[in-house]
Amino acid sequence: MSTRRNIVLGVAGGLLVPSLAFASTPGIVKGRRGGPDMIEGRPPKLDFGKGLVIPMNNAIFKALWEGEDRWVTYGHAISDQRMLAMGHAEDAALGTMKFMLLTLAFAPERLERFESCGWKLKSGNLDDLVRGEIALPGHPVLPAVDEVGDPAGGATPDGESTGPSGYHAVTGYMVMKKDAPLDYVKQKARFVTGTAPSKS
Repeated sequence: MSTRRNIVLGVAGGLLVPSLAFASTPGIVKGRRGGPDMIEGRPPKLDFGKGLVIPMNNAIFKALWEGEDRWVTYGHAISDQRMLAMGHAEDAALGTMKFMLLTLAFAPERLERFESCGWKLKSGNLDDLVRGEIALPGHPVLPAVDEVGDPAGGATPDGESTGPSGYHAVTGYMVMKKDAPLDYVKQKARFVTGTAPSKS
């Protein structure tokens, strides 16, 4: 039950949470090497501590997650090459981090809290994100890649095509608040656009 395959979670076709070991406490999967614990349930949740408990469902990719000491965003991608899939997933997580932090810093009224520690766009319209460039002192967290599809591009016993194989990658991106508080974001951001009030 502690194999990598048994820890695959059903998010966007299979979100992987590696480096976890089942603990004796029912409903808790302890993280190794200081990583987050997993709280079993529907959906499961990642507990980073200090108020950062992230539900493992599709909302994970559309939000900025905030704990007392860190920010976390997630990205995913599919490619026919393993390294490309992971690279695109990391780009997606970093891009989400940049635009959500810029929006929180320059136009916080466009965001709303949900799930106790998440920020999402009130409108759901991506055009409301503040855009710009900023160097963030962060790093990927819990990167994972899984092969999807049939390597032979064959069919199931029922005759249904499984399609060609590919790789589904998921990763988080983490920035510690001590390294990048909102004042840092405001001071270091460049080429900022989208701060004018929405016309709609």
